[in-house]
Amino acid sequence: MSEELPIEHIQDHDIRGETRWTGYVKLSNGYRVGVLVLAVGDGLIAVRNRCPHRAVPLLQGRLDQTAGTLECPSHGWELPLVGSDLKGAPVVKRDGQWFLVRTAV
Repeated sequence: MSEELPIEHIQDHDIRGETRWTGYVKLSNGYRVGVLVLAVGDGLIAVRNRCPHRAVPLLQGRLDQTAGTLECPSHGWELPLVGSDLKGAPVVKRDGQWFLVRTAV
């Protein structure tokens, strides 16, 4: 079972010739979480836009699609796009709206 959470306030950014997007997802508890949306392969994936170690934005981080990692621009940690650190999730676009697809565990 999965749910789609709207991504609000989408902004696009050109990072070294690559388009990335930032926005916010509002969780059921009312908290807003900043997300970074990356084009990976043929799809889009959203990750937390904060390094779990230093809490700096990851927008400028180097993406390694082959390894499936995003490097923290502050201290160089290579963080897996999926897993407990960044909690990567697929993104779908429909009727001009962006949604983070969260799968219930």
